[in-house]
Parts: sequence; C-alpha cells; structure tokens
Amino acid sequence: MALVGQFIGVSLMTGALWLGLRPTITEKHKKEIGVRGASPIYADEKGAKLLVADTYDLHGKPDYIFETWCLKRYIPLEIKSGRLKADEEPHLGDIYQLVAYFLIIEDVYGKRPPYGKLVYANKTFKVRNTARLRRELKGILKQMRGMLQEKSKVTVNPEFTKCKHCICQRTVCEFQE
Repeated sequence: MALVGQFIGVSLMTGALWLGLRPTITEKHKKEIGVRGASPIYADEKGAKLLVADTYDLHGKPDYIFETWCLKRYIPLEIKSGRLKADEEPHLGDIYQLVAYFLIIEDVYGKRPPYGKLVYANKTFKVRNTARLRRELKGILKQMRGMLQEKSKVTVNPEFTKCKHCICQRTVCEFQE
C-alpha cells in the first residue's frame, strides 16, 4: 500500500512540475484557424456586440471566441494579417491584446480561458493564460491610465529594437522610424 502512495505522490509531483515548466507560447509553422473540439460562439462581424469587462475597465471585440465541447472552455482566437519570419516570435502588443481578451472573457462569461491563439498568415501561436502575463498586462494598464491622468508630457526614449513593432508607433507616440 505504501508503494502505491509513493507512486501517486511521484506522479502528482511530476504532473505539477510539467505544468509549471511548459512553455507559455507554443508555435506551429502553419496558419491554423479554429480550435479542435470546439465551436465558434462569437465572431467580430458587423453587428457583433462589444464585450465589456467592468472589473478591469476594458472592452474589446476578439476576432473569434470558441467554446470547447467537453469542458465548455472559452478560447479566444485573434487573426493577424502580417507574416512573420521563420525565427520571429509574435509581437508583444499582439500577445497583450490576447491577454486583454482573456480578462474580458473571464469577466463577461465567468470562466477563465486556459489559452488563446494568435494566427498570422504563416504561423499560429498558442498562448497560455498565465498569472505572469495577466500581472504584466495589469501593470501596463495601470501605467497607461496614469499617463492619461498626467498633465505633463511623457518623455520618449526611442530605441529601434524596442520601437520597431510597437503598437504606439505613429499613433500616441511621437517617435517615427
């Protein structure tokens, strides 16, 4: 009996270690629209309702939300028109947009999405809904709200590598390539 208890303990520890060490972002080298074992329940089409998360003071319209058949989980899918180079990772702004949809879906539907998908023209990325990503986004939102409340102008320190794919470029930021 003690041997069975040891086996179960080792199995649980191995499972917990695997869950903690698995990558936050996984990549497939093909465009993959859809979620296996799920049906679309929301699409950003004409007349689609804006999803509002009062808890986080966020709103948005993900391209798609899928509901899995078995566990009734919600999976957001965001389609990007651009192509990425073979060794290129998803743009940070796109990741945070997906994380914002995680927060919105959790607030609107009452269930935390386990992951979401970023679909580029030539690659698909599966992004896990981790505490670290959520914490980072909440920090960014706090900074953005603080910047909106400040009367003084924000100092910009442009750097090509940081600014190259920034979503603020040519919008709220004065820096131009």
